Amino acid sequence: MTLSRARSAVAPIALAPIALALAACLPASAALAQAQPYEQVETPRTWKVDVGGGVVRGFSATGNTGQDVNWTAWGSASYRDVVYANGLDGLGWNAVKTDDFRAGVQLRPRFAAGDIEGTTLDRPGLGADAAVYAYKRLPGNLVVGGRIQHDATGDDAGLEYFASVGHQRVTRVGLLQVMGYARGINDERARRYYGVTTAEAAGGGFTAFEPSGGLSGLGAAALLAVPIGDRFGMGAFVNYEQRLGDIKNSPLVDDDHVWRAGLIGVVRFHSGN
Repeated sequence: MTLSRARSAVAPIALAPIALALAACLPASAALAQAQPYEQVETPRTWKVDVGGGVVRGFSATGNTGQDVNWTAWGSASYRDVVYANGLDGLGWNAVKTDDFRAGVQLRPRFAAGDIEGTTLDRPGLGADAAVYAYKRLPGNLVVGGRIQHDATGDDAGLEYFASVGHQRVTRVGLLQVMGYARGINDERARRYYGVTTAEAAGGGFTAFEPSGGLSGLGAAALLAVPIGDRFGMGAFVNYEQRLGDIKNSPLVDDDHVWRAGLIGVVRFHSGN
């Protein structure tokens, strides 16, 4: 039996760049990520809520159509940029917040790997990770840092870590951010998302595969946010990621590289300074 491989395997590792990309659509040249201490470019607000949506290629929350162009809704909220929530970072708290440093905790959604048609592989579904993070701003508005996250819902999905360096500046068109990053996973997560057990191989048309963890990807992203008046905004992003280690050799993965892109629009509601 010939089976198509799981293109949806990109979903669990797409989280960070996509989250930044969607956050890039905030009006009035907002900071691209509430956890990262870029120089302030908008008036601080007591609370703010952003809602909108757009099209994204290379990401699917369900893991089933990651290579297609999908419509996605977006929503986010924050209180004094200390407590915040959105559909990709989950619920977060900047426990330490200064002008050039932020550290805190998040309860992050962990997206489904997606079913593979014609098989009975035990694929991880929608879950959650508990995460800790820290980011520091350096001269030149460079921000470096990262996070460590671990499965918090008993799905044996293990641990992932992420580190990045990014730069943000205001251009004539809008707010531009560029970022390079690296990510890795432990053995448990590698096997849960990209492995095939002997029993699954016997009945599913795949070769048994037991990957090891380690550095699993390197990538770069560019994001542009364009304000439209005081309350509206548009954002666009492009992201490339190269898979590394055992992950790129998994029978559940089509390619050892991933392209993602999208266009999002939002409207903002806010109150107070």
